[in-house]
Amino acid sequence: MKVRRCSARLRFVQVLALFLFGLVVSASTALGQGSTSEVIRVYDVPQSDYSKLRFLGDFWGINWRDNYVNMNVTERGRAAVEALGYRVETDLEKQAEVERFRAIDQADWRARGLGGIAGFACYRTVDETTSDLAALALAHPELARWEDIGDSWRKTASTRGGDEIWALILGNNESPHEKAPLVVMAAQHARELATAESATRFAEWLVNGYVTNPTARWLLDHREIHIIAIQNPDGRREVEGDEPFWRKNANTNFCAESLPGVDLNRNSPVFFGNQSSSGSACSEVFRGQSASSEPETMAIQNYLRSVFTDYRDDFDDAIPNTAEGIFHSIHSFGELILFPWEGLGGGSENNAPNHDQLAWLGRKLGFFTDYRVGRTALGPAGGTTVDFAHGELGVAAYTYEIGTTFQQSCSSFESTIWPRVLDSLIYSAKAAARPYAAPLGPDVVDLAVNYDLGSNVIRITGLADDTRYDRNGSPEAPFNDPISAINIVTASLDVPPALATATIDLVLNTNGSVADFSGTLDVNTLDLSTPRLLFVQASDSDGNSGVPEAIWIRAQLFQDRFEGDL
Repeated sequence: MKVRRCSARLRFVQVLALFLFGLVVSASTALGQGSTSEVIRVYDVPQSDYSKLRFLGDFWGINWRDNYVNMNVTERGRAAVEALGYRVETDLEKQAEVERFRAIDQADWRARGLGGIAGFACYRTVDETTSDLAALALAHPELARWEDIGDSWRKTASTRGGDEIWALILGNNESPHEKAPLVVMAAQHARELATAESATRFAEWLVNGYVTNPTARWLLDHREIHIIAIQNPDGRREVEGDEPFWRKNANTNFCAESLPGVDLNRNSPVFFGNQSSSGSACSEVFRGQSASSEPETMAIQNYLRSVFTDYRDDFDDAIPNTAEGIFHSIHSFGELILFPWEGLGGGSENNAPNHDQLAWLGRKLGFFTDYRVGRTALGPAGGTTVDFAHGELGVAAYTYEIGTTFQQSCSSFESTIWPRVLDSLIYSAKAAARPYAAPLGPDVVDLAVNYDLGSNVIRITGLADDTRYDRNGSPEAPFNDPISAINIVTASLDVPPALATATIDLVLNTNGSVADFSGTLDVNTLDLSTPRLLFVQASDSDGNSGVPEAIWIRAQLFQDRFEGDL
């Protein structure tokens, strides 16, 4: 077995040497312009070999359902991949996407006033995104504020253009309750179209739903949600122009003629310089000359330090269950959810101290998205923002790789990807007060309230479910999820049970890890001059309480009682 591993390593070194000889500049230029490159599928690649492929072309992502890797390579790059013994095919679907995107007449698109990124009306431009989010804050000052948190490289360098980096901070200013933070950051890699739109739509869902949606109401009353929709505006503007596969920031001090910039997701200090980052300026994963060298990186790191409590005393210590706060970095593509440590290779010896808890929260998110969940699902990547958030602050932090392509069609984004991502972000916001504990507890689903005219009571029904975890085939430990029998279901009015002065124990009608429940409220004891939120929360036999669910109790429930006077 040792001989085989050594032979494979030697073979890779030989192939890599042949590939790199006289190729670095020409390959980088070809990939940057897209004129002599193609998108390929590389089948049956062991996860441990992903890092090798990054030397041979632009590693786009994986399709774990069909077991292949996507790369954009030159002719010589493809030959180098094939020389390693992998089965390689041209990805006709993605190659067609590339050609369609490059063929768009952007001037005509803009002249017709179609809006959005050319060819993709559902994805707002940098200007449209910032304008819409700023307008949201202006229209709802009680719920949102718009804050400049730093500058892009071009802005800092006083070159042409350049942008501020903005955060939209959401939460009811009048609410007296403590507000645990959730930070959602997107568009760190410029070419990943669906990411900024996902973050922007989440903000709009929360603010626009505050009056009518019970979940939006309770989240904005009890959480502080930070939306950084575009971390890399310089790169995003390149994508809006004539460089649809621009990944990095716009720092032209490095590889100015072909693939300028620094990979902002390799530039943070935790595991800086580790695997799947490069010291070569023309690499798509160029990490920069030093950790935190880029203004976009410093802006985010300083902002995260200002938002989150620092729970990190020693790097090897577990974060307590009482810790608050979640950070999400939204990327595409691959249908993956990743968590720390991203910068270390496989093996349980490289797990973070809170690995199991991070995995269980990730698997909750995997339940909503149907994504594969794991620490090493995409191979190691040193210097990520997620590892910074967890490594320096102790925050529960995750990378989303949403969708199946950089240029996700608007139809698939809106019909499938966005609804699932939204559900997972809603769950994250609920769990932000106890991210290391709440995912171990049951969820409340199918919550309903109905007025019973005969007995003059409100009947509460629903289901408590302790099984909603999904890793989608990830081989990583823990191999068992914390599934136990439902033990108790509690209701409260106006605030979640943990904050209520009085609670109501609901009745379990069945036993097991999934159980239906019911209960009643006496109408005569309720002031329904305004709508009231009813909160319901379930706990299991191991003492784990899940996140609360909320539903309105409104006077409209009682139309029969008031004979249509409402």
